[in-house]
Amino acid sequence: MYKIYFEDRVIVISSEKSNTNNNINEKFIHYKSKKSFYKALKEFKKNTKITKLFIQTDKPKKVFKQLKKKFKIIKAAGGLVFNNHNNVLMIRRNGIWDLPKGKIEKGEKKAEAAIREVEEECGISSLFIGNEIGKTYHTFVFRGKNMFKTTYWFLMKYGEDEELIPQTEENITEVMWKSPAEVKKIIPTTHKSLVDILNEV
Repeated sequence: MYKIYFEDRVIVISSEKSNTNNNINEKFIHYKSKKSFYKALKEFKKNTKITKLFIQTDKPKKVFKQLKKKFKIIKAAGGLVFNNHNNVLMIRRNGIWDLPKGKIEKGEKKAEAAIREVEEECGISSLFIGNEIGKTYHTFVFRGKNMFKTTYWFLMKYGEDEELIPQTEENITEVMWKSPAEVKKIIPTTHKSLVDILNEV
């Protein structure tokens, strides 16, 4: 199953059945052809009242690739970072609590980019990186172009006690350690694409 976020709205591509028929703001379609799929995608982008478009298909990976062809692709990486007290490292960017992440540079491996971005955005070092725990997908418009961002998330551990320094040039105003209880309160107000990752806390 793939979840692609358009701000707070989502397209789900899955081989499973959906229960979206109970909500007038959610639309369900069976994939029939590329043409009909692109028509549904165009309608979804135009009609912002549709909060969820569920596409059922026997070949979700194929349909996912067809969707991506409509966008310029960007790859990013970030971290779900825990300290010795089991608190989570979070940043406040543009007024919204978020996880540290950023674009993967040319020639850079995903894990390398994830560590670099956490260090740059939070002002810390000596991170231990674990396994990749998931991917998130979201779209946005940048300079008139439709962009599709895949973010690779890694579990990280931090055992030092450095001062947290927000990377203000990236519009980050705060960096804080949040308890699991605080993270749960933040989930309803953060980006929808982060919910599955934060539910790991």
